[in-house]
Amino acid sequence: MKRAIVVASITLGMLLAALDQMIMSTAMPEVQKILGDAELYSWVFSAYMLSSTITVPIYGKLADRYGRKKVYLVALGLFLIGSALCAMSATMWQLVLSRVIQGLGAGGVLPLTVTIAGDLYDIKNRGKIQGLFSSMWAIAGISGPLLGGWIIENFHWSWIFWINIPVGIIAILGFLSFEEQVEGEKTSIDYVGAVLLVLAIGTLLFATLGTVWNEIVGLVVISMILFVLFVNHQRTRVHPLIRIEMFQNPMILWLNISGMIVTMGLFVVPFFIPLFAQEILGYSPLASGLILMGQVLGWNAGSVPAGKLILKVGYKKAILSGIGLLVLGGALLALFVPVLNYTLLLIIMFILGLGFGVCVTSFTIGVQEAVDPKERGISTSIQLFSRNIGTTIGVTIVGGILNLAHGSFTLLESFQAIFIVALFITSLSLWTASKIPMGDHMKKSA
Repeated sequence: MKRAIVVASITLGMLLAALDQMIMSTAMPEVQKILGDAELYSWVFSAYMLSSTITVPIYGKLADRYGRKKVYLVALGLFLIGSALCAMSATMWQLVLSRVIQGLGAGGVLPLTVTIAGDLYDIKNRGKIQGLFSSMWAIAGISGPLLGGWIIENFHWSWIFWINIPVGIIAILGFLSFEEQVEGEKTSIDYVGAVLLVLAIGTLLFATLGTVWNEIVGLVVISMILFVLFVNHQRTRVHPLIRIEMFQNPMILWLNISGMIVTMGLFVVPFFIPLFAQEILGYSPLASGLILMGQVLGWNAGSVPAGKLILKVGYKKAILSGIGLLVLGGALLALFVPVLNYTLLLIIMFILGLGFGVCVTSFTIGVQEAVDPKERGISTSIQLFSRNIGTTIGVTIVGGILNLAHGSFTLLESFQAIFIVALFITSLSLWTASKIPMGDHMKKSA
């Protein structure tokens, strides 16, 4: 019973963090009209994205150092404080800064939720929990825009943030019953390395916001230099933030590379399917959002049995089968763009959901089982961080292609280009996943 309460609590926390990313898309036009400063519109989103992404690996190390419980409570507390500050913002600048604080909390809530589940469940049952977590993202993706619109139409915009407080408090109270199963590793925190990593990642993400090629290339070069400095610094530390030697483990290396490429490709396409359904097929916002239910059902159908599938065939074959489903769904999208209809989109979303469910669950369990339990926090965080970077780059690519719709291409042609490019990127992960070692490690774990 106690474990069920803890799982319900961390699931609620994950839903809050996921929902907050989705709900703003509907609410922001009205918020901007009230607060002004239209030039800061995109920063409300990017500020949250930047702070939540760059802190993911740092939280993983903190969790391994001080224990999951303390760090998770701090992260969720930061998220709620940021939510309250967002609700009280009187200017766009205040809202942007408050979103930074909110993102700092979300950067810990999301990876630690997965890490704690890894502590609570064995590999046979972890797939079911991963399916539950995955469904929270799908629920957030569908309900977020609808909830944001409903609040804007019926209440003051600040309630999109105020509603986080009571729900978050319930999550905290339920999580207090969590009993730590992994003792913290009493080592120092590499704060210099943390600063270098934050600067490197922050510069890279700023590059995705650039509009001039010279600016983008310059920021990417600076980011690469900072990454090199970070890696060299880590190699000199007795207790590094990220143990570089961890990537000498082929399982860790190729699981992270594959996870980044998968999320850079077809993983971002469902974010834009409602836009396709509205603008190309003429469906209502509600009907277009419900198309994603196909992905929800598929994701759960793929996630739940993934743990048993891994034990039966190993990580490599499980992930390759998941990627194969993604390639199938992506090929159907790319080939049948002119004749896509509601039913066909639902079927394709289900196929993509199956692939995502198998892949994401296998990536997560794989990096958890490839390390000592004391390092499970940082290994899980690195995997989530890799996927976040892949998603960020993927969304940027899709956004750039969509912008061509205002130039020499029609919107339909732009979407066809998106599907083809996403399919090509995801296909590259077939090669990287083929590098994942066979099941020697699994035999030890099983």
